Amino acid sequence: MLILALTTIINSPVSEAINFGELLDIDGDGIIQPMEAADAVQMLIEHSDQHGLAISDIDDVIQEYHAFLKEDALYLIEDFDQNNDQKLQLSELPRDIRDIARYCDKDGDGFITVEEIIELHPDSDEVYARLEVDEIFEDLDEDENGLIPFHVFNDDDEDFAELVIPFDTNNDKQLSKDELIAGFAMLDGPVTFDIKGSNALMSGNIGPSTPYKVMELVFYHPEVDTIVMVDVPGSIDDDSCLRASRIVRAHKLNTHLRSDGEVASGGTDFFLAGVNRTCEKGAQFGIHSWSEFGAEGSDYPRDSIEHKMYLDYCNEMGVPESFYWHTLDVATADDIHWMTEKELKQFNMITEPIIGSE
Repeated sequence: MLILALTTIINSPVSEAINFGELLDIDGDGIIQPMEAADAVQMLIEHSDQHGLAISDIDDVIQEYHAFLKEDALYLIEDFDQNNDQKLQLSELPRDIRDIARYCDKDGDGFITVEEIIELHPDSDEVYARLEVDEIFEDLDEDENGLIPFHVFNDDDEDFAELVIPFDTNNDKQLSKDELIAGFAMLDGPVTFDIKGSNALMSGNIGPSTPYKVMELVFYHPEVDTIVMVDVPGSIDDDSCLRASRIVRAHKLNTHLRSDGEVASGGTDFFLAGVNRTCEKGAQFGIHSWSEFGAEGSDYPRDSIEHKMYLDYCNEMGVPESFYWHTLDVATADDIHWMTEKELKQFNMITEPIIGSE
């Protein structure tokens, strides 16, 4: 059916084909991978009352997708729109949020429109990266010429200087804002799986591409029964994380952390998807509160709908709901708490004794 649908789209007006292609290209790299397309179509089916995607419904699907983006942007605006003009004046926002939101004001008119939010969401990783880079330049760009020489980085923080040296793509011994942003994006790379016999070594940040990469793992490597999480520092979005995790559980895969393994935030949530969850002494599990634009999980009452998808996930994975509340209480979104062995056992994080413990 997918081939027929694509054939129909290809023969349709160009703008329509591009719109449908954007739906299938989940990671936005301009290439539609087979499992990526399958994952996208599956998501569309899950949000409909049908068992498949009818070709005649594709126009409606595209319209619904754009309607969803608009609704999401309006929902954000409504939280702060004091004069109800369906636009955000930067002056309407609290100072700490204004510093982030200003990056979405593409035309610099002091207002953030629905279209601007759709193009660049203020809660996106790109916005936070730009904020971080601007803060670095405020501190270190002594000449205010938009370039920071390596010796300045080195004088300020030798470890950080060593980290950013590879970002110098034009080899001029200094970094521009664009080079620093691109470098951070490279470090913040998406999940990859390295197959080693019956193990799949997992590294990277969980994001939109992770669910279909897990599907590829299951489809192309049926010999794998355990995901060994090497370094998974978090997730770009919780929806992708929970979807990928449910695929892991549905296919009865196990998860494991070696003594030098480290997971945090969404990476810790993903670990819970394993049917058998094991770790060696020294493995690190980081937790903290989730956050969204202008709020953290702990800001919402316990009976708020915002908690439901996380509580549902805990119940599905056989983890007590108290674990979720613990993540909100033990560390804010910009902090991290590394779990103790006692906590790992208390919250049923592992299904077997820690390997190497006395």
